[in-house]
Amino acid sequence: MLILAIFLASFFQVFLLGLNSQFVRNQWVVPVFIVSWFISMSQFIYTKIIAVTEVGDIIYIFLSSGMGGAMGIVTSIFFYRWLLPKFKKG
Repeated sequence: MLILAIFLASFFQVFLLGLNSQFVRNQWVVPVFIVSWFISMSQFIYTKIIAVTEVGDIIYIFLSSGMGGAMGIVTSIFFYRWLLPKFKKG
């Protein structure tokens, strides 16, 4: 369960950072403000999970975190490509 939690926390943290980076580039102030709050929340959760991790689990945590982050950044790129036409219409 801890491995899944760290995967999800890492996924959402990196996903949101990647998404927000693209919003900042476009100077979309409101989405940047909102996503920044979610970044703070995901970083808090990630840190909380890491704080209770046993030393023996560290390699699994590292691998899970790395996979979550890698998948998160790739997903943010595809999500932004899907979202961009919807923003341009409105």
